[in-house]
Amino acid sequence: MKFIQVISILLIIITTSCDSSNSETIIAKNRLGLLTPTTQVNEINTILKNDSIAEFDLESRLNRVNEIEVFNKEGKVSIVIEPNYQNDSLFTINEIQILDPKYKTKKGLSVDSNFKTIYENYKIDNIQNSINSVILSIDEIGAYIVIDKKHLPSKLKFDSEVKIEANQIPNEAPFKYFWLRFEEPSL
Repeated sequence: MKFIQVISILLIIITTSCDSSNSETIIAKNRLGLLTPTTQVNEINTILKNDSIAEFDLESRLNRVNEIEVFNKEGKVSIVIEPNYQNDSLFTINEIQILDPKYKTKKGLSVDSNFKTIYENYKIDNIQNSINSVILSIDEIGAYIVIDKKHLPSKLKFDSEVKIEANQIPNEAPFKYFWLRFEEPSL
């Protein structure tokens, strides 16, 4: 009996430690690692202590910080955070642009993925056709991903009015931008 309890405890510890190693880089709905919609901007330095945060002043630019750049250990921009202004003193996170492939969903979607990864693993809730890009909304993870139209068939590249379907986007089309939007918590 004690042997089974010891094994069970060891399995829990191993499972928990494996989950926490990925928790800092996981992309999920309303979550990027340890960042959530309730994370205040002044907490980012503490939460992302292994990264370098670009200096910013919350009181500058007419009391608005446009974006906050977070750099990885190699000195490259890893994520760009756009603050959400709820009142004069509470700054939380509105959106995050993901630039570092270390951030991934449980299904392996990252900034280095291609359209095939989305098509095979997620429901695409909306496809918007713009002048130079196609914007894919994936509500399951609260993301929108931009693909440059130069990767589309020529009949779709130059017409921003045509309705583009998921099966018209080549599997190998890379991402131009990967954004995660946070929904404000309901009070």
